[in-house]
Amino acid sequence: MSEHCLKVPLITATLLILTGAAMIGTQALAQQTTTSHSASRQDDSVQTSAGHHYQSSAERAKDDLLITEVKSGLAKDGVADRYPVAVDCDHGKIRLSGTIGSAQDARHAGDIAADEPGVIAVVNQLTWRK
Repeated sequence: MSEHCLKVPLITATLLILTGAAMIGTQALAQQTTTSHSASRQDDSVQTSAGHHYQSSAERAKDDLLITEVKSGLAKDGVADRYPVAVDCDHGKIRLSGTIGSAQDARHAGDIAADEPGVIAVVNQLTWRK
């Protein structure tokens, strides 16, 4: 058997392996790009769904940690108790959405989120009932 005949199947096998690895990597990345959160109260509810594009699981973990820290800060303060408030994060930018008691509470919740270390911006989309 000639050397050329051995190289062709080896090259074909290598390409198949690389193609399969690329497809698996693409699927793994796709799994890291969508996050959704929801919260509800008897008369109110909020759901968020956002596409995030992370280059690594470490980036995603940082955002998940910030979400946890902001939720913890809101819970400690009590400003969002009994209200459906969703917290999302994309590369350090926090988004608050949902319904809360008053405009003052909405501003206060935004301040709590902004004070968390690692938060680079806050998009406060909270609404309130009169």
